[in-house]
Amino acid sequence: MADPILIVEETYRVNIYLDTNILIDYVEGKYPLLNRSIEYLAQCPFVTLRSSHYVLFEFTEVRKALLFWEKADPGKIRPFDNKVKNEIKAGWKYNNVEYATFKDDITNQVLAELELFRTKGIDFDEHVLHENLVYPTSSLCLATKISREDCLVMVSCMHPDEELKLDHCLLLTRDAQYYKAVHENDADVKKVFADNELETPILIRTESLQDERNGTQYNLYNNMEGADIEAFWQGLILTNIKRNMAAQYVGQTYSYGVGGIAAECIYFEMDGNDKILQNSPGLNFIGRDLSFKIVVAGPFEYWNNGEVISLPHNNPDFPKYSFRKEGISAEMLAKLREKGNLVFYNND
Repeated sequence: MADPILIVEETYRVNIYLDTNILIDYVEGKYPLLNRSIEYLAQCPFVTLRSSHYVLFEFTEVRKALLFWEKADPGKIRPFDNKVKNEIKAGWKYNNVEYATFKDDITNQVLAELELFRTKGIDFDEHVLHENLVYPTSSLCLATKISREDCLVMVSCMHPDEELKLDHCLLLTRDAQYYKAVHENDADVKKVFADNELETPILIRTESLQDERNGTQYNLYNNMEGADIEAFWQGLILTNIKRNMAAQYVGQTYSYGVGGIAAECIYFEMDGNDKILQNSPGLNFIGRDLSFKIVVAGPFEYWNNGEVISLPHNNPDFPKYSFRKEGISAEMLAKLREKGNLVFYNND
């Protein structure tokens, strides 16, 4: 038996990439739902939380200007808008104050923020600037309305280094204009990525999140009292694990049996179009709340509709199966019998 608490193979982990604005909002600490989200994703063993060297460079420049504005204009008489940003960057002097006045304080704060990201386990060093980013980034910029900066984020998100291309990634951003440009140019975006043998990232806007299970809408910049934002992320992660592992996906567990042998069995219903239960060395179970991942080794004696079956087996009218496994602890059996756990073939 695998340890249920929790070492998760890379194939079962969802890549989530943080855009520059997400990191800036996180360190400012003004948005509880956003910070809870990043904290949850950072500790979730089913997630690889990513960003890039390029995002770190952008973050450093934005934070440098923002902190300088705050210190040079403590009353915040003028808002930190594009006009103020451009004025600051033109000569790094603002409100008759030179940047050098606060250079040491700003440097120390930004370096501490960069170190904070590393302690959260965000992987920056895998996504480096490399030569193979140049052509697809330029192509994406020319083919769409997306800015060159956002084009580089999208491409580097999926192409971390010269040799590595990711098979999937969720890209989190707050930028409404970026999100709109990507969706308005959807066909062109997908063509550029396909032409460069890259998967297209899935763009997720943090001001407009929807739980597909119950339709609940979330905006990470509103403090929604009682919002179970962790449950939203659990659902999104499970959905993407199912998609990424579609070839191994079997279905979901359901709860049945209150006594005798029936209470010692594990039950699942096949999901999707392929209702043929195949033979495999074992089954892999992922908890509905991502609290466990358990491999149950075969062989099994499967039951379907009251009869012992041989594999492969197809019963699309009643795709519900059960099996009993000796040697499972009572605690583990209770977890596996809960409704809504994901079931995969374990063909490793």
